[in-house]
Amino acid sequence: MGGLFGPGRWHKKGNLVIYTSEHASLAAWEKIVHVASFENLHNNLLLVKIEIPDRIEIQTVLQNILVTGWDSFPFAIETVNCGTSFLQGKEFLALKVPSAIIPDEYNVILNPLHPDIQFCKIISKIPFVFDKRVLKDYS
Repeated sequence: MGGLFGPGRWHKKGNLVIYTSEHASLAAWEKIVHVASFENLHNNLLLVKIEIPDRIEIQTVLQNILVTGWDSFPFAIETVNCGTSFLQGKEFLALKVPSAIIPDEYNVILNPLHPDIQFCKIISKIPFVFDKRVLKDYS
């Protein structure tokens, strides 16, 4: 629902979107960098594992979208327009994009309005708590 209320690197405000990561560790880093402070981390987080059927094609973002500064803030218009077009076009369920935090790893943007979303399965939902050492203030 967050995409309805604010923009992201891969969408304009007003678009339903599901941001996922290929690995739980990347999902955790993505969460950390998107909160203003550790006090804003909720204590009721869930790690949700989703299975996308093999028969569903996952699109990969084209290299020409990753212009110099694609991973900066404010968000590059190229990534915002690419993701928004992906969501509004509803041609594909999933778009694989590089992480701006760990460039050798990937996030997968899911379009919840694509008809194939019904074939994705939630494999597990488990409570997720950040290790207190990550949240420690070393200053």
